[in-house]
Amino acid sequence: MERVFVYGTLKRGERNHARVAGKLLGVVPGYVEGFSLYHLPKGAGRPYAYPAMVPGEGRVYGEVLLLPAEALPLLDALEEEGEEYRRVRVLVQTAEGPLEAWAYLYLQDLKGALPLPEGVWPP
Repeated sequence: MERVFVYGTLKRGERNHARVAGKLLGVVPGYVEGFSLYHLPKGAGRPYAYPAMVPGEGRVYGEVLLLPAEALPLLDALEEEGEEYRRVRVLVQTAEGPLEAWAYLYLQDLKGALPLPEGVWPP
C-alpha cells in the first residue's frame, strides 16, 4: 500500500478524484509543514485551474490517500512526474499521528500563480 498526500484536484470532491476513487483503500486528513501553496489559474497550457506546492514557509492542508502500489504510475502520468511535478516523500501530520507519504511538488515557473497563504485549495 502507498500513501499519497494530495492537496488539489485529487482530493475528494475535486475533478480528478474519480481517477483514484475505485482504488482507494482509505483517506486521512492532514497537513504538511515547510511548504507553500499556489493557485495556477486556467490559461495558456492549462485547461483548468489546479494548485502547486513548493518548498517554502507555511502549511499545506490536504488528504493522505491510501492506494495500492499500482496506482502510482497512474498518478505519475497525471502529474507529469519529472516534468511538471516531482514525486517526493513528505511527513504528514494527522490526527492519527505523523505519516510518511508521497507528494507531488511543482517544478515549473510560478509566474501568474496566486499565493494561498492559508494553505488550502481551492481558494
